[in-house]
Amino acid sequence: MRLEIYDNLVSRELINEIFDSIHQPIYKFGQRSKPGDMFVFWMAPISEEFASKVKPINRLIEIIDDNITKGQFDVDRMYVNGYDYGNCPTVHVDNTAEGFYTLLYYANPEWQADWTGETVFYNEAQNDIIKSVYPTPGRMVFFDSRIPHSARTPSRSCEFIRYTIAVKLTKNGR
Repeated sequence: MRLEIYDNLVSRELINEIFDSIHQPIYKFGQRSKPGDMFVFWMAPISEEFASKVKPINRLIEIIDDNITKGQFDVDRMYVNGYDYGNCPTVHVDNTAEGFYTLLYYANPEWQADWTGETVFYNEAQNDIIKSVYPTPGRMVFFDSRIPHSARTPSRSCEFIRYTIAVKLTKNGR
């Protein structure tokens, strides 16, 4: 299954602009990784209207299409996840059907190793880690939505919310 990491597609200036556009009081606490989870985290939807009006988000979508999806995918939905110390996201899949993909954009303009916050990907049995992705500013990870994964929340030493923009994609013609 497809699991690809992309670095250096987003300029430092755009990283900062995207962060400024999402680091706003727009979040709702209560999002769950999967139904039935008892722990929740912060989330804010990115509507098509918001994405088209906010130039940094619009530019990010263009970069994704030009360099990763290349017109072969439709955006189903977008949202920003926000995790702070103590949130407990669980292992989940974004979709169980073939032809669905997820792109995560790591939106913090700075990240330190002691802050943890990786995205961890698991084998199908969910009993082994197949990849751990460090939240490098501006990094994107594109993967088959059937791959089990989980965010790791920031450590106690991190004073910031760990933001990712999640883009849910469907293969054209699906």
